[in-house]
Order: sequence, then structure tokens, then C-alpha cells
Amino acid sequence: MTINKWRALREKTKRQDRDAEPTVLAPPEAFSDETPDIEVLKRFHWRHDPEQLGPRSRAVSARLGSSCCGWRTIPTAPEFYDAIRAQKPSTRQKHLILTWLQEATKEDFLYAWAEGVYSWRELAKAIHAANQHQTPRCADINTLVSR
Repeated sequence: MTINKWRALREKTKRQDRDAEPTVLAPPEAFSDETPDIEVLKRFHWRHDPEQLGPRSRAVSARLGSSCCGWRTIPTAPEFYDAIRAQKPSTRQKHLILTWLQEATKEDFLYAWAEGVYSWRELAKAIHAANQHQTPRCADINTLVSR
């Protein structure tokens, strides 16, 4: 879906309920590609450990450890970090992205961003690549559209 078609869908959705967002995820270019600076990181993690950022995010580790405890091989934060960046995600990477989309809380989304796991644009791109761009959780992510 093009950005213009998505904007028209958003406008139609907002006419029905001004606080609602479409359940179709906006195209990646609608989101910011900025990553958090050190001040944002300090606000979220005043005692942050540099060893628990980016590919070793503690937010991602905690969510995946909890949500994937029944998986034969529990996914790791570095594995999720790679899945976010995969151009053509494998079946397992798609499952990781779907699990994150379904299981992560709004706080998990925000903490992972603050820990440098992804930019909002990278997250949207990964969701589209995994073909998971039409779920009710996408409405939550659409609230982050920057343009």
C-alpha cells in the first residue's frame, strides 16, 4: 500500500473515530528512522548496562524468554535483532516478529526502541517483510507515524 493510500485509509478511520488508527500498518517511510540518543536512554534506563543494549537488549530478552518459553529453542535477543534487519526473513524470523507483535506490550515496544534494537521505521519494515502488516496491534504502532 502506498503512503497516499494509507493516509486516505487513516483519514477515513479518523472520520469514524478520531482516536482510532487503521489496523493496516503504515508503510515504513511514514515512520522515523531516528534512534534514541543517550539522554533518552538515561531516561528509560538510569542504571543502564551497555552490555544489555542493541542486540543484547534486556527488554527483548525478557519478553522473548516469557512469551517463547514453550518453543523447542527459545529465541535470543541477538536472533530477534537479526530478524528485524532481515531483508527476506526466514520462517523462524517471521515467527519472532509475529510473536513480538502479538506479545510485546506498548512498554516493551518503547523499551526496545530506547535500547537501540530498532528505529520505528526498521520495526515497520520488518513487520511488512514478515507479512504481518494487517493486525489489530498495528493500530498501536500507527500512533507513532511521524509524517
